[in-house]
Amino acid sequence: MRISKLFRGDQAVLRGNFLLITITWIIMFFAIPIPDTYASLYYLHLGADELLLSIMAFTSSIAVALVQFPGGYLADKHGRRWLIITMTIGIAVGSLFFVFAPSWHFIMIGLLIQNICSMYGPALMAMVMDSLPPQNRGAGFSFQSVITTLVLLPAPIIAQYLVVTFEFDLGMRIAYSITTIAYFIIAIVRLKLKETLPQTDETVKPNFIDALKHYPKAVKEGIYVWRKVPKSAYNLFWSIIIVNGLVISCQTYFVVYATSKLGISLEQWATVIAFRYLTIAIPAILAGFSMDTLGRKRFLIIGYLLYIPGMLLFVNADFNVLLLAFFFFGLGNLLQLNSHQVLMGDLVPKNLRGTVTGCLQFFMFIMQGIMQIIIGLIYVYVSPQLPFIIFALSMIPISIFVFKKIQEPKIREP
Repeated sequence: MRISKLFRGDQAVLRGNFLLITITWIIMFFAIPIPDTYASLYYLHLGADELLLSIMAFTSSIAVALVQFPGGYLADKHGRRWLIITMTIGIAVGSLFFVFAPSWHFIMIGLLIQNICSMYGPALMAMVMDSLPPQNRGAGFSFQSVITTLVLLPAPIIAQYLVVTFEFDLGMRIAYSITTIAYFIIAIVRLKLKETLPQTDETVKPNFIDALKHYPKAVKEGIYVWRKVPKSAYNLFWSIIIVNGLVISCQTYFVVYATSKLGISLEQWATVIAFRYLTIAIPAILAGFSMDTLGRKRFLIIGYLLYIPGMLLFVNADFNVLLLAFFFFGLGNLLQLNSHQVLMGDLVPKNLRGTVTGCLQFFMFIMQGIMQIIIGLIYVYVSPQLPFIIFALSMIPISIFVFKKIQEPKIREP
């Protein structure tokens, strides 16, 4: 696929809803990584300890998980647009707690508000899949990922400047203020989105109380939806939730381990993160264009396998080796995220995408929460290196599972 086809022609990707969502993600991925560069250190600064980092992450993951079924239910019953806009505003309000937090307890409140408002996740992903033509879905996802990755580049440098110029505490509060402003801008831009679910009487009459009343029904539909999709989608579901749990739980300790165990300075860490974002852009977009012709599964497996050298190098890295380690990790992460999203879109019919995404994200965050506690206990009480080694070695059987149990569809869902 030529790059020009992304912008013009009947099968153009960057238009309508997908263009608007890409713009909002550009804003989001410019702002959020600024405080995220040192987020774990900020929580420690406000009185948390290393084990509490995992407990906070576990609580947040459970909160996110519990709203995924009603989020998917509302997305498929009442439409995507209203849920996306309303919950984006809620996330913006929740981010204010990070700005003014006197202790880690207020961070916890802000996290819970934002995680409950992440109910819109199934609606957003359903709208993205709805808005992409199937034959260009891989290129669309990859182009979007690369663009949003490129706008991440200034974030660690800005974060470094803020904490050095204004001291750590004030610098982080300024960073979170930037994020708050960004969320409100995103909410305004998303007012322009157009509904992709066919209009019915239910579509224009959303009701949160009704969603709560139908929670058991939403859970049942989410569980039984796997009977309505190909077996490969169900197998893909398992690989996604396991890998995501390992990635997120280990990421919590990246900056903590690098600064406390490897002796990496805050300035060097910012450089490592910026290097990671910069170097993966070109190979990722080339892979995305190839994905539509060569298939999604092979790039999913490549992504998983790239985690292995990334994590094994990270364990005993100096600054230069750390750059290489995070190149492997970053590229692997981008490839597997794009591949599994595109492949799930190929396998799941439009009218089931909200429900499938809701169920997927429910179990993904449950698994994520469980693994965060396990990884935290291992990191604090057994060995700080062991979580990263477990992460690397687990990619071998998961890659074999994907190779044997997941088949790409002959006809991709529109």
